Amino acid sequence: DQVYHPANWRKLVDFGCGTLGDMGVHIFDTPYNALELDVPFTVKNQCRKPNGFGYPEKNSVTYEFPGTPYTTETLKWVWYDGKGAPHSHKDLKLPNKEKLPLQGAMFIGEKGKLLLPHFMELPRHIVDGEYKEIDVSPFVNSGQIGEPVRDYALEGNMHYHQFVDACLGTDSCTAPFSYSARLTETILLGVIAGRFPNKKLHWDSEKARFREEKANRYLSGEYRDF
Repeated sequence: DQVYHPANWRKLVDFGCGTLGDMGVHIFDTPYNALELDVPFTVKNQCRKPNGFGYPEKNSVTYEFPGTPYTTETLKWVWYDGKGAPHSHKDLKLPNKEKLPLQGAMFIGEKGKLLLPHFMELPRHIVDGEYKEIDVSPFVNSGQIGEPVRDYALEGNMHYHQFVDACLGTDSCTAPFSYSARLTETILLGVIAGRFPNKKLHWDSEKARFREEKANRYLSGEYRDF
């Protein structure tokens, strides 16, 4: 059991989808939602060769997305995981020689950067190498930001409760299939790209097919009967 539990099964090809498939939905969510992204049209994973047993321990996945009103004409998105990730890069440097959080995301824009630590830290706005205060008062005053959740277990909207309530028709989900399906599709394209290290794959979202025929075999599989 120790080979698979409590969480190692996620790293094994027969059972999970690696670190990207595990944590991607959490870390991608905010920037993906904020930028109103759709599904990428190319994906490339720089990683070791596949071994048929476990997913690569270190990945650098580059996506290209169609542009939105909040991005350039096309958007480049890079995911890093594994020991030592991300690689040292001038765009990822923080003020005061601070270290990046263990997990998170960063917007790199024309006028500055926004760092979004994944766990228990506030966002940080960076302009010209210095932190700038984030003024949320316009959003609070307009009612766009609610009261902070102080105890998630007591106050938060539990997603499994939301799902049941949505099935009963008494509530809606904050991550409905219309949104979460696109996000999940995006993440899993990066996982499939790990089967073809350092090769750019081209995705046709309307046909749900890769241009590279060899990659299409990983879009579905045979499932066990019980």
